[in-house]
Amino acid sequence: MNSEQTDIAALQSRIKQLEQQCSDLEIGLSTAIEHGDLVQAELEQANQRLQGEIRERMALENKLRVLVNSITQKSRDLEVILQAITEHSDQLDLQWLNRYVETENAANTDALTGLANRRVFDQSIVQEWARARRNQQPLALIVCDIDFFKKYNDNYGHQQGDYCLRQVALALKGAVQRVEDLVARYGGEEFIVLLPNTDLAGAREIAQHIAKRLHEANIPHEYSAISDRVTISMGVCAMIPNDSDNSRLFATADHLLYQAKNDGRNRIAS
Repeated sequence: MNSEQTDIAALQSRIKQLEQQCSDLEIGLSTAIEHGDLVQAELEQANQRLQGEIRERMALENKLRVLVNSITQKSRDLEVILQAITEHSDQLDLQWLNRYVETENAANTDALTGLANRRVFDQSIVQEWARARRNQQPLALIVCDIDFFKKYNDNYGHQQGDYCLRQVALALKGAVQRVEDLVARYGGEEFIVLLPNTDLAGAREIAQHIAKRLHEANIPHEYSAISDRVTISMGVCAMIPNDSDNSRLFATADHLLYQAKNDGRNRIAS
C-alpha cells in the first residue's frame, strides 16, 4: 500500500471517529435535555408544594391569632365578671337567699290562707308520730270541716268563699299558741291541727277555743241549716303510738269528724 492510500485510510478512520463522537454528542445532548425537563418539572412541583405549605401555614397562623385574641378578650371579660361578683357578693347572696326562702314558702304554704299545706302536714305527722312513739308521749289531731260551705260558696260567690276560708284560718291560728303545734289546710274547706305531746283533754280545749273564735268572727251564713253564721265541725283524738303506722291517728279523727257532722254539725266529737 502506497502512502496515498495510507493517508486516505487514516482520513476515513478519523472521519468515522468524528461521526461517532458527533453521534455520542447528540445522544448526550438529547439525554441532558430530557433530564433537564425532568429536573425543571420536579423543581416546579417542589415550588408549588412549598407555596401550598406557606399558604397553609399563614392560614393556621391567622386562625391562631384569632383564637389568641378571643381567649384574651374572654379572659378580660371573666376578670370583669369576677370583679363584679366579688364587689356584689353580699347582695347576690342575699338575693339568692330571698329566692330560696320564697321558693320554700311557696312549696310549703297554702297560697290562699297562709297556713301550712297538706305536703307539710304529711311530713310533720310522720316526724311527730315517730317522736311521740320514741318518747311515749300523746299525739293529738283535730280535723275540722266548715259546715255547709258549698252552699256558702254557691250563694255568696267564690271571692266571698275565699274570704270565709281565710277567716276560719285566722280562728285556727289564734287558738293555737305553741311553736311546735301545726295548723294546716288539708284541702277545700277542711283543716287540720296537729298537737304534739297533747292528750285528749288538751286537744278538746284547743277545739273549743277554735269554735269560740269562729263564733266571735261572726261570718254571716243565711244559707246554713243550723245557724245564721259560719260554723265548724271537728273530730278530735289523741293517742300514744305503739307502732309505726300513723294512719290510725288521722283515720280516727276523720271518723269522729263525720260523727260530728252526722250528729247535727257545729260540734266537737272525740
